[in-house]
Amino acid sequence: MRFQRSLSKTRCFLLLAFFAAVTVLVQNAILILVSFCDNNFCYWRLGNFESRHSRTFDLFARNKSPEVIERLDSRLQVDSTVKTVGWLPEEDSEKPNKCEIPEDSRFPLCSFKVKSFPDSWNPKCHDGKHKVNLDDSCSVIQYLSEVEAWCPVLPWRQDMDPFKPSVNQSKAKIRTDVSGLLKQLTDDRYAWMRIRITETWPQWIEAVKELAIRQGISERKKKKIALYMGSLEFNFKIFMEAFNGGVLGELSQWSDVMSVLYILGHDLVITSDKKDLPNIITPPDSDGCASRKLNDSLDLIFTDIIGVEKLRDASGAHQSRYRCKIRVLDSFGSDAEFNFAFYKENIPGGRSVWGSLNLLLPQFMTMYPHSPDNSFVGFAVPDKKHLVETKVTRIGTKALVYGKMPYFWEGKRHYLDIIKKYFPEVHANIGTKNESELLKYEVPEYIINHGIVNITTLLSLFQSSKVFVGLGMPFEGPAALEALANGCFFINPKITSQNPYAEVFVGKPFVQTVDINNQAEVEEAVRNILQSKATPHLPYEFTVLGMLERLNAYVEYQDFCRPNDWPPIKELKTAISKDGQSCEFACLDKGLVCEPTFFPLINTRDTFKRAGMPCNASTIELRDSILAPSMNTADNTCMLQNEALLFSCRAAKAGVVRICPCRSYRKEQVALCESCLGS
Repeated sequence: MRFQRSLSKTRCFLLLAFFAAVTVLVQNAILILVSFCDNNFCYWRLGNFESRHSRTFDLFARNKSPEVIERLDSRLQVDSTVKTVGWLPEEDSEKPNKCEIPEDSRFPLCSFKVKSFPDSWNPKCHDGKHKVNLDDSCSVIQYLSEVEAWCPVLPWRQDMDPFKPSVNQSKAKIRTDVSGLLKQLTDDRYAWMRIRITETWPQWIEAVKELAIRQGISERKKKKIALYMGSLEFNFKIFMEAFNGGVLGELSQWSDVMSVLYILGHDLVITSDKKDLPNIITPPDSDGCASRKLNDSLDLIFTDIIGVEKLRDASGAHQSRYRCKIRVLDSFGSDAEFNFAFYKENIPGGRSVWGSLNLLLPQFMTMYPHSPDNSFVGFAVPDKKHLVETKVTRIGTKALVYGKMPYFWEGKRHYLDIIKKYFPEVHANIGTKNESELLKYEVPEYIINHGIVNITTLLSLFQSSKVFVGLGMPFEGPAALEALANGCFFINPKITSQNPYAEVFVGKPFVQTVDINNQAEVEEAVRNILQSKATPHLPYEFTVLGMLERLNAYVEYQDFCRPNDWPPIKELKTAISKDGQSCEFACLDKGLVCEPTFFPLINTRDTFKRAGMPCNASTIELRDSILAPSMNTADNTCMLQNEALLFSCRAAKAGVVRICPCRSYRKEQVALCESCLGS
């Protein structure tokens, strides 16, 4: 009996000791947990310093000091996928009660919009209409991803994605009757465009039939596409001067883009009048607030720089819903430092008034393949066999000068006299025959001026001439390639050059790039042309079929609203640049091109490790830089990109070695990789 009582006391002491130990453990756990908790919310530590840091959402804890916010922000490092944080209630294991700002390179302004949301708070729209709870991070992010579209939707709310594809989308069917397109271009301002579309239409029909045989395009989705020529509305003289020597590059490109999209069977809405925009897009509700559902069903919007601004004004609270659908026709494209409105470094020459759009760089579509950062859409050079029925004899002593505007000729007399020395006939199509004006701008009296001619006559002039003589202006118009396509050699004045594409991608003997103020250099170029037996060649990407293939691929596969595997991830090949070399040229050295959409995939610590870069955790910095990811050779400091809008193929700086994402490209179709068309 005494033994049993002794045993009971022992058990009691052991039990008390056990509870005491548990109590100490719990207290320590609480102390540890508090360092990761705030306002009843506790954070999981997710991932590591792999790619970009977590912009922790503590904005709404207004009683929290900036020091605490910064401390929490530095603790939480996540990878590049969307992450959520918080203690998960047992009844809903997928939905947290506090959300972290999603990271997605397709939505680069998400963090900024979430953090600045209290400053843009509108009680009528945010609280009254959409019931946003400013103190609930999940509520704010849901609004900014489902009503506005600055952020990707949260993982457990995918059904609310505003960019969710329609399940009833019909298939696009080839259209060979051009009348429906011409009916949208009846205004007098479109007269030149109607002529180009009509004259080139037989070539588009032939090309689309060939594309159907090569690729099988019967399963494409029919898309509703708006084309808004904003710049042409505010530079109306482009329309007016089209028949009087005006610059035709933009009109040619717009005409060709329309032709491609229409013949491929997509629904088009065309305008150059901002007054039409409210009938094309969905304006804000009458109360000025955003709608959860838009009623326009637009898939894509092709516009230009001014058009982007006018669309922003017209769409108001809905502008974020259209951003990823925009494709900007821009002759020269944009670099990261000009596009990103918050870029803090010095820009040589200053910031452009046409910049700061904060779009993804591949959304800019250029006239020539200037930069791999942008998408090259180009234009089509008409095929002579369709447009010239009569046989034309090429005259070896005939030159055609590239200069429709009289002022292009000023100060060029000495250069033209050298051309005249070797070519007894020097022709031109200057936009005036007024003798006093021609004399004013020093147009030589021996020039045979045909005035402005239609495309058929122009091609006949090309085919009967030996050489097309550049004057330095206009810069990068389509005429140089049209001349090459029709058998002309091209004398390309150095500016750097009047047509850099022709200089680099076509080159000698067909393109002779010269300093037109150097007599010996000009004469040598002329002699090379006269002695050459070669026939000038037009690159495939500027043929009608080449443009049709390229733009069809963009419309079908290029998507900045939803995740997609295009270009295919299997195309990714990493290159290490030389000191001071850009990714553009690092990739070209390997017979590849830089692919900007792959940058987020290599923006990791592991990439540095695999590349053998001599940097470690203590020397890796996260920065907003056009050079990242890269290594500073002076101190082996490695840098990861913190701002998706600053990824750049073209950036370079002495003392910096860059890590570059590359891909293959098709011969004479640099915009498309070898597997980009599924073959």
